[in-house]
Amino acid sequence: MKNIHIIWIVLSLMMIGCKKNVSLESGDVIMIDVAKDGYSQKEIILQDFMDVEYIALDSSDDFLCQGQVLAVGAKIIVVRNDIQDGDIYLFDRKKGTGIRKINRKGNGNEEYTIAYNVVLDEDNEELFVNDVMQNKIIVYDLSGNYKRHFSRYEKARINQIYNFDKEKLICKIEDDNVTLGKSTFIVISKQTGEVVIETSISYKEKKMMKIADGGNLLMFYSYPSILHFQNHWIFSEVSSDTVFKFSPEHDRVPVIIKRPSIQSMLPEVFLFPKIFTNRYCFIEKVKKETKFSTVNLIYDRKENELYEYVLYNGDYSNARKINMADIGILNDEVIFYQRIEAYELVDARNNGNLKGVLRNIAVGLNEESNPIIMLVKDKY
Repeated sequence: MKNIHIIWIVLSLMMIGCKKNVSLESGDVIMIDVAKDGYSQKEIILQDFMDVEYIALDSSDDFLCQGQVLAVGAKIIVVRNDIQDGDIYLFDRKKGTGIRKINRKGNGNEEYTIAYNVVLDEDNEELFVNDVMQNKIIVYDLSGNYKRHFSRYEKARINQIYNFDKEKLICKIEDDNVTLGKSTFIVISKQTGEVVIETSISYKEKKMMKIADGGNLLMFYSYPSILHFQNHWIFSEVSSDTVFKFSPEHDRVPVIIKRPSIQSMLPEVFLFPKIFTNRYCFIEKVKKETKFSTVNLIYDRKENELYEYVLYNGDYSNARKINMADIGILNDEVIFYQRIEAYELVDARNNGNLKGVLRNIAVGLNEESNPIIMLVKDKY
């Protein structure tokens, strides 16, 4: 029996919006056997199927930072430090120049204790800061002035927020009630925090991405449970065998189904979609043992095959591998980003290993410069 099957199903009972000539919208379901070991290898050059944009961040004293990207807009890129010192930096996306540094860290009603993730709304000139410690979303203008906040989620917390449209945010709810039997996704008003859409993924028994020894947490594995591709949202839940797409008509339709069921596996083998493009679906296979062991897989829609892959950055003359564990998932025009440390580029430049625009950027760097931000976009 083949490990991977493409099942052509007519989703006659589902309301599907306008069709595009893209596999995600055609009703195909990818079936994956996670019990399989050993895959054919595929080597891919990033620039062959993606557009790449580099941003050299302003390295003046006021804007020195660690370059952890929070949000990317048409004009502005928002970053913070890895350490939660409260600093949020706004840079000009085109030029990389520093615009402003904001810090509203504190315990007050208008402050955040941790900027877990941030949504940038350039149309309304607002920042939505998700403070998971205080379980609230705080809204500031682009100068850092407080505007409002939402904090009405008493029994659960929001652990991911993204820009749904001009009026709404889309969020993943994390509930500590393991007997609930479902994972909830909500769409809320940007003005009031009111829930306007709610959907959920059901499961039999809650599975945890934690490895513990008694009461001591040894290891925790985080994953993106909300992804975006074109006009669809992709929802996943570790306790479920199905990955769903959420259409503009608010239909929830399967796109990936894993076998055997996660409910029957010990140790558990999880499957996480990470990136969707017109041709490829990047997937992470994670086995929960004494640690989390991972395999990077890619499903090729054109060939209808699953591979273990190596992804290279074509702007290095020595075919530099991209470590997919180091990428950050974004959910808009930019699919994902990677920060490249300045000292790495200086070393690569000195060894003659850079070419094109990346080589030109490296000329102006020293080892103490801010990281270079690589933004990756799908080729349409």
